[in-house]
Amino acid sequence: MDSMSYNRPKLIVITPVRNEAWVLEAFLTCTSSWADYIIIADQHSTDGSREIAARFPKVMLINNPCEEWVEYECRARLLEEAAKIKGDKILFGIDADEFLSEGFDKTEGWKRIIESEPNEIFYFNWLNLYNNFHTVKTIECRSEWVAHFADDVDFVAEYRHTEKNAVHASRVPCLPGSNCKYTFISDIQFVHVAKLNHQRTQNKVDFYQVVNFDKNPVKGNPVAMYRAYNDIYPRDIVTTKKDVSLYICGHSENGNSMIGTDAGLHFIEEISAIMQREGTTKFAKLGIWGNPDILARITPPHRSLFLRIVMLYLKHTQPFYESKFIHLIDSVLKRLVR
Repeated sequence: MDSMSYNRPKLIVITPVRNEAWVLEAFLTCTSSWADYIIIADQHSTDGSREIAARFPKVMLINNPCEEWVEYECRARLLEEAAKIKGDKILFGIDADEFLSEGFDKTEGWKRIIESEPNEIFYFNWLNLYNNFHTVKTIECRSEWVAHFADDVDFVAEYRHTEKNAVHASRVPCLPGSNCKYTFISDIQFVHVAKLNHQRTQNKVDFYQVVNFDKNPVKGNPVAMYRAYNDIYPRDIVTTKKDVSLYICGHSENGNSMIGTDAGLHFIEEISAIMQREGTTKFAKLGIWGNPDILARITPPHRSLFLRIVMLYLKHTQPFYESKFIHLIDSVLKRLVR
């Protein structure tokens, strides 16, 4: 598909990157086949991500100078760069480990996006892959990934106002419902490949727990965070008859073969940097101290026998945490472990 072949808004992809070489070649190859611009905000990558990005003509590479992960600030910088591109435009907030589902450009949903009126935001379901390309689960999160704004909307200012200091920030600015139309696209999914490697997934969720607790030590409850972040393998995973394909529009290649492996050790490095600054005692209550990659670099803090028992309980009941009985126990533990 030649994305410049007919009169329509410019398609602009905005993507934060930090050490994504394992997937970036596939992402940029697939995305370049339909996007007009791909804005990459690189945050001190050391694995060759910058060099990969520089090879793709549609990529606009900018720096994210933050030393630590601040999603709100990174996405705001991406939006500032997108705002410099003149003319009617549609923003796609896509991470490097996400791809549009195969055949998306032939769907009614894609036509709906391309022909949309300004000030329309689109949301989608998330298709997650687990360990391989045929073990999957569609998560009905219906997250906002795409936005078409009118020229008179200062979407950078809107974003900085609504998402300021958010640990998990929206991909695109979300205007009040009275000023914007929200549309669910059912025939396009966002394929998420981050969980193809279990070790990387565990390192990432432990990193998220540390960051959340670092920024919100009062509000962040260790029991609630453990449940939320360690729901890595849902019970209703299904096996498909054929592999989910990371299709490259208009080409014979398949993006699956471009996906590499990565253990996510840079997440451990970032955890280490936070704990060098804050100390380990602050994070003693988090359920991260069974991760061998963390223990290889960081001496764990002292934890009481009660706390160790709680963590064992969380680990062994995680597959059943949605049951009413476990919910009842968790509600008690949330009061005791703060």
